[in-house]
Amino acid sequence: MEIRDQKIIAAIEAIWQESEVLFENNDLARYAQKLEEAWDLLPSPKTSYDDSFHLALSIAETYLELKDFPAMLRWAKTLQQCDLERADDGDREFMLGKAFYENGSMTEAEQYLNIAMQKSGGRVFEGADEKYLHVFQGLASVVEESLPDEVYEKIETLSEEGNVLADEENYDAALAKFTEALQLLPEPKHEWEASTWLNASIGDMLFFKADYSAAANSFFDALNGPDAQAVGFVQLRLGECLYELKQEEQALEHLLRAYMLEGAEIFTEEDPRYLDFLKARVEL
Repeated sequence: MEIRDQKIIAAIEAIWQESEVLFENNDLARYAQKLEEAWDLLPSPKTSYDDSFHLALSIAETYLELKDFPAMLRWAKTLQQCDLERADDGDREFMLGKAFYENGSMTEAEQYLNIAMQKSGGRVFEGADEKYLHVFQGLASVVEESLPDEVYEKIETLSEEGNVLADEENYDAALAKFTEALQLLPEPKHEWEASTWLNASIGDMLFFKADYSAAANSFFDALNGPDAQAVGFVQLRLGECLYELKQEEQALEHLLRAYMLEGAEIFTEEDPRYLDFLKARVEL
């Protein structure tokens, strides 16, 4: 079914254009957020519209790239109900199978990947990570690339120096150390685990300097790193920055994620107004 409201069509198109720029810049954390904004604009029932399939698929794929596997699974399940009149040859099941795989549910992964194989004749597996094929033999393989020793040691030294300066509340000097360390990462930087904690450290210094806009940008960059979506501190600080910037809906989302990941303990040493804000908006 097509959307008929021209205002909604125009609004979604505008978000698509904004999101394309973010995608081209490899800013996947903000890209996913933009796509979810477009989803929120769909009239109810959202899954009945043609655009719902493309949005849910793109969001699920983006969370796969971000390694936010619970979010990927949620959207992969939503995808199963989107635009059911659409001709399907295994794309839905392939996404759901991959999502189950990444969440460690191998029985369900094999079930849906098998359906995807049958429906597509193997097409959907072309160019995909071979580990999904290994499910059929009950195998899994993950290959991780390591930083060269000399680069890793230099980054560690700069980071330790930055931490000492931060403890002394010399935030400008600490910021310079963390920035220098980040610049040592090979491109694409976001693929290295170190990018998460270096961007988070930069954001933390900017937060203490009350430069909340720049800090939020650094934490968004941190979220593009491997497994960063599951790091409670990154979600916490990003939520706090957005709160200070009066972006309350986005702040609520990230503060709630921090709470769900770490519980109330993560707020122990924070200004109580952040947890008070969360408690006022959500039943914990």
